[in-house]
Amino acid sequence: MRRSLPLKILETCLSARFSRLGSWLLCLFAGGLIYAPALGGDLIWDDYYLVRENPFFRSPVFGWEVFRHYLFFDSFSTYYRPIQNWSYMLDYWLWRGDPAGYHLTNLLLHDGSGVLLFELLRQLLPGLLGSAARMGPRANNPTAGMLALIWTVHPVHNAAVAYISGRADSLASLFALLAWLLIRRAAQARSTLAAATLGGGSALAMLLALCSKEIALLWLAIFAWHTLLFETAWPWRVKVRAVCGALAVLAAYAALHALPESRTPLAGGPPAPLDERVLLAFRALGDYTRLLAWPGQLYMERTLAQPGIYRSVAAWRENAGYELLSLGGLLAGAAACGLCCWRGPGRPLRVFGALWFLTAFLPISNLFPLNAEVAEHWIYLASIGALLLVAGVVVAFPPRAQLTLGAVALLAAGALGWRTSVRAGDWVNAETFCARTIQDGGATPRILTTLASVYGERRDFVSQETILRKLTAHFPDYAPARINLGICLAQQGRTAEAEPLLRVGKGDADDAARRFPRTWRAALHLAQLHQRAQRRDDALTVLAEARALFPTTWELVKYESELRGASAGPAAALPPVAEFAAAHWWHLDAWITLGRLRSLAGQPDEAIAAWRAASRLDIYDAAPLAGIARIEFDRDRPAAALPEQLSALTREPDQPRHYLMLGTILEKLGRQNEALAAVRKAQSLAAEARDGS
Repeated sequence: MRRSLPLKILETCLSARFSRLGSWLLCLFAGGLIYAPALGGDLIWDDYYLVRENPFFRSPVFGWEVFRHYLFFDSFSTYYRPIQNWSYMLDYWLWRGDPAGYHLTNLLLHDGSGVLLFELLRQLLPGLLGSAARMGPRANNPTAGMLALIWTVHPVHNAAVAYISGRADSLASLFALLAWLLIRRAAQARSTLAAATLGGGSALAMLLALCSKEIALLWLAIFAWHTLLFETAWPWRVKVRAVCGALAVLAAYAALHALPESRTPLAGGPPAPLDERVLLAFRALGDYTRLLAWPGQLYMERTLAQPGIYRSVAAWRENAGYELLSLGGLLAGAAACGLCCWRGPGRPLRVFGALWFLTAFLPISNLFPLNAEVAEHWIYLASIGALLLVAGVVVAFPPRAQLTLGAVALLAAGALGWRTSVRAGDWVNAETFCARTIQDGGATPRILTTLASVYGERRDFVSQETILRKLTAHFPDYAPARINLGICLAQQGRTAEAEPLLRVGKGDADDAARRFPRTWRAALHLAQLHQRAQRRDDALTVLAEARALFPTTWELVKYESELRGASAGPAAALPPVAEFAAAHWWHLDAWITLGRLRSLAGQPDEAIAAWRAASRLDIYDAAPLAGIARIEFDRDRPAAALPEQLSALTREPDQPRHYLMLGTILEKLGRQNEALAAVRKAQSLAAEARDGS
């Protein structure tokens, strides 16, 4: 039968005439286009810590130190992701803290993962398709390209791309995919040296993946499944070497993971009965299946449990959606099992896709303890398995039907890309993100607290108080809402109402600290209230008790130092700061503060030593070098002050004060023309700043 012209055109579009480079460019272009709205986004949620307050990314001197700490320093979490901090180091060096640069890195990591996924699939598909590839071997490129494209543009990955702190998923995937591709090249190498080099590169990439996010452990498991059950081209000795190499990498990762000080993660209550966990697992499967098939409502935290659902018939009807999720999960699981048992064409691909999904889904299924019930970015890896399962069904159709389904897939990719672009726009700032999340039904305590904080930052205390009072009424055990309400009232001068909310007993404070991050803010603001009421001793007592509970929290130490210094001078303010700095060599503000206090206390050499240490902790912070220059100038040593001031100027070339100080030093050295030029530059920058404002 002769094919029509439209069918010929469609076959051409879906054939291997699209080169590998074309597939790469398509993934890169599509990803860049749909996530463009997120490039101008501000810092949101954990971004404020990881790329602003985090002490471990502002200098290369932390290259090894990050392996000795968990990702969140002031938290109970045990996330071990030093390579994520490495990525922030690179971003800080390139972008000087500009969020647009961080968002661009996230985009490139995700698009790069899409390109590498295409490369991996085009190599794996021949062995998985076998005789099912009715369009011939050349069908591998368009099939792999279509799968990689849909995965790249799928909206469910928004939290891993548009959210700066979510990059761990794409970072781990990038290195894991690279490791898999390298080990395949090693297996094909003709020389021992080439095989060893490629194998070593693969091991290193896999170790980097593991140190990017714990999900890379699942990449290892999936690699092992494929190698042992589906890789027909490798002899068993090669398979055994590959699996042994994976185990060696796992051992190296375990050794690195043991470097941080022991931290006991949050101990929840007793595990739910098995039947409840199984029910939650089916609900999670139903929710993830719905998100993959119809990503309409997207938000970070999703809840599946509803304790009162069986309280009455009316309650059951009101919450029937949860039962529909359970039914959907049951049907999805049954359908996957049926497709794997079906002996039609493409069965190996379907089985492998189902195993891939199952391996990635079980840890997030709620069968095991989790800090949430469903999170969109958790499906980042499992979604590949789901796509492979669907592809295994498509290849069972006749060639003409495959072409039609290919056209449908292209249209679906366009629709998914449009939805992704809309969702990416939600991340433009914290208020928009929270408002649209709440609009879609994601009004969780953390989202509401974040929105309240936005109102607080712009001093809209009425709106902030309204949200926080509702939160404390509905979630009385949610400590952050109570603490933030106390801070909100304190900032309005309503001390009598604020103090009871900020005053937390030792047992309650310890429990809150174990369950929620940054609860030390209650003690800090309570101490500030005492100080305003001229109760300095009470403020110091609160700080002493809080420091015993939060010994690594610099803000408590700094405020105690300020209180002591205000009443007894710099010498009294020095001990707590000096003690903290000595115990935390990596803390920038501690060393800057120590240098300032030593300078005020008349200890210039000690101040210079402190500021010299601080100057190594941030490649762009000019304050320590400017401080050294000031001390040297005040000691009538302008020749020694000049190189320090020039270094400060290099770090902050747009600050008029550095040029003014440079002019003063040059004038002291008798270099009048250069001094005048420096002053003029300062005046020019100041004028530009005024015009810009």
